[in-house]
Amino acid sequence: MRSVVFCTSQRFRPEMEKFVYELKKEAEKKEVHIMIFTPNFEGDDPSLGPLPEKERLKNEKYRVEVAGKVYDHLFRKVMVADVCFVFNKEGYVGANTNGELFAAAALGKTIYALEEKILMGTYPHDLYEEPSSRKFIHAVVSTPKELLRHLH
Repeated sequence: MRSVVFCTSQRFRPEMEKFVYELKKEAEKKEVHIMIFTPNFEGDDPSLGPLPEKERLKNEKYRVEVAGKVYDHLFRKVMVADVCFVFNKEGYVGANTNGELFAAAALGKTIYALEEKILMGTYPHDLYEEPSSRKFIHAVVSTPKELLRHLH
């Protein structure tokens, strides 16, 4: 059984969940067993998702919980997964996702991304391309069906 960890900004939670749902359906149809790890966004205030990280950090509950959630994702999910999938919708990765990308690279994981560009900065209007992070991406995989082929 292969495993994949998804890394994404919480602003793309609904889109990532839809992608994961389609991946699970495709795996069931083909009778392929995969383990899927996703970020723990449970309990997060949905109104914080679209905000830039520096604005989210003004929320005391978020500020207290975010470091533990990132640590948990890195050491319980990124570290143990076979493959890392960066769900970089519109190319965007936040600071936490970029850290997870670097950790996956340092651990020698195969890393796929949803889109070609890796963009950082303040979403959506003050973004810049991050070429060093882009170097770690092995392939762009734009559909659940295509990801399953890479995992199978």
